[in-house]
Amino acid sequence: MSIDKKIKQIDFFLKNSIEHRQKNIEYVLLNPKTQELYVLCADHDDAIEFTPYTKNYPNGYCHVPDFDYNFDYYLFNQLESGLNIKYISMNTHNGIWNSINELYPHDFECKAGLRKYINYCQKNNITKSKIDKETSSNVPNILNLFNKERKEER
Repeated sequence: MSIDKKIKQIDFFLKNSIEHRQKNIEYVLLNPKTQELYVLCADHDDAIEFTPYTKNYPNGYCHVPDFDYNFDYYLFNQLESGLNIKYISMNTHNGIWNSINELYPHDFECKAGLRKYINYCQKNNITKSKIDKETSSNVPNILNLFNKERKEER
């Protein structure tokens, strides 16, 4: 089954589920070797995850506990282990940028995954102004942290 078809199936499930109808796909990660998807869907109260490991669960997903979720473990760790970003919502970029601004550099263990995310943002023109415009927010410009760091490495 194609990647786009799998994403459409998850989106269809969300829109037709009473319990999950308010959720949106927040990010999609792809394992380039197996073509398997890792999809996080959330609303303001709850998050669920579709992964290769949840295929045998009822409805094919598992709940992600609020107290347990953090970008370092769920996103940057996955990127560090070889997954690639297929899609990230602007709402999630907003949350990631605020989290990085608050916690970087000391509270991140998966720095290679974090750098992979920053490279994705730079290659895909994910900027402060783009996030602000699409989310009506005022996110900190974390790219300045990493541009400064690159200059110091040279």
